Amino acid sequence: MNFIDRLERKFPGFGIPDLMRYVIAVNIAGFIISVVSPSFYYNYLGLDIYAILHGQVWRLFTFVLYPSVATGGSYFAALLMFAIWMYVYYSIGMSLERIWGTFRFTLFYFAGILFIILVTFAAYFIMLGVGGIPPRMLSVYLEMSATLEHLNSSLFLAYALIFPNAQFLVYFVVPVKAKWLAAVWLLLDGYTVVQGIIAGNYFGVVMIVGALLNVALFLIFGRGKPGVQGAYRQKKRKVQYKRKVHEAASDGTIHKCAVCGRTERDAPGLEFRYCSKCDGNYEYCSDHLFTHEHVHH
Repeated sequence: MNFIDRLERKFPGFGIPDLMRYVIAVNIAGFIISVVSPSFYYNYLGLDIYAILHGQVWRLFTFVLYPSVATGGSYFAALLMFAIWMYVYYSIGMSLERIWGTFRFTLFYFAGILFIILVTFAAYFIMLGVGGIPPRMLSVYLEMSATLEHLNSSLFLAYALIFPNAQFLVYFVVPVKAKWLAAVWLLLDGYTVVQGIIAGNYFGVVMIVGALLNVALFLIFGRGKPGVQGAYRQKKRKVQYKRKVHEAASDGTIHKCAVCGRTERDAPGLEFRYCSKCDGNYEYCSDHLFTHEHVHH
């Protein structure tokens, strides 16, 4: 059992069903604010570390109101682009929640928000220690990068890991598989990180690293690619089942209960099933399928 499984068992009630609906609602509110008063967000809502340390603690929560899509240009073009990306994020997020479950998806998203806060604070104090930039100006630079844009983009990366062959229509015309879009996304982010390090501009770099760190840690503590572990177990079970059929051919039996040891030869009308909650290739008769103790390695 991995770390995330243990957390889910310890906190079974944690999780927000249909979380992406609330995420989209927050983005819509942020979009309206950016259109009505573009400076209001940075003056009162953004993740300004200097302001937070001087009492404006609400910014730890209100910084999520920044829309995940740029709102520049004409209002119509900005609204159209915003609507398209919100639909894409919503579809991807809901798919991940169906695959992972409410607990894991909520944990992933809120862990990403926490990473943004921690990385921004760390960057502020590290760069403040290096010197060269006044604290107020440093905080403003970091505030401009500390948004959920990269976190929402990381949803696509997680989706591509689960459904690498899913197709997206680029410009509504060109079909491209998710794995290739993810590869391009990683290359562009890698280029941005390298350029930022060379130029000494670390503000955007820390946000990209924070988003990727969230995905990486989720993969590590989730023990394998998210959503793929179940498919791997199913495939492994099929292979083991075929091997078992081959080995049992000598005595003419195929099924055997892991509790009572009975086979289809002992009781011709008895049904046998594999338990999806047991770790490993365990088959049970109908008398013990729902009464046995689950095996966990």
